[in-house]
Amino acid sequence: MIKRYAAPNFLKLCSIIILFMVSSGDLHASLPKTRNLRDTTKTQSVAVPKINDTRKEKPAFLKNKLKVGFAPFKPEAIKINKQSHSSLPGPKPQAFEEKILTDVKIYPNPVGEHINLNYFVSKDVNMTIKVMDFLGNEVTTLLSQRVRSGEQNNSFNVGAKLKSGMYFVRFVAANETVVKRISVL
Repeated sequence: MIKRYAAPNFLKLCSIIILFMVSSGDLHASLPKTRNLRDTTKTQSVAVPKINDTRKEKPAFLKNKLKVGFAPFKPEAIKINKQSHSSLPGPKPQAFEEKILTDVKIYPNPVGEHINLNYFVSKDVNMTIKVMDFLGNEVTTLLSQRVRSGEQNNSFNVGAKLKSGMYFVRFVAANETVVKRISVL
């Protein structure tokens, strides 16, 4: 079993060595011999043959000795027409939608008996404010009604509803949701 696997590897190694020897021998045979081995006091030099391109149809830049003339790349400005969007396939670009619910603040945090909520609503909307535990279960609903646009300030008594621990307050206005973390003492 060992001989069967060792023989192919040995043959590969021998063929690589022979190939290397042949290629290096050809290299030395092609170079002109200008060294004088008898006189070691003289400077030893090896003449390197000049390589010439003998092709009939060689590229123009080789004929002109690398004098290549080409125009550098200059990118053009991309012009976008509003009318061209309608002709493009896929979903049409939509106008920027303003956020409805912004500047959500909860104080004091950590919460004691009372919690104060401050937020800004950009338009009249149905608003829901719920307190969730760490697993996402609803503990209590603080607010569920339609509110007018503008700054809103609400205060709630949560001392009897919440035990001490960590909770999340989820504000939902139309299709927007903001979640803030609170800790209760």
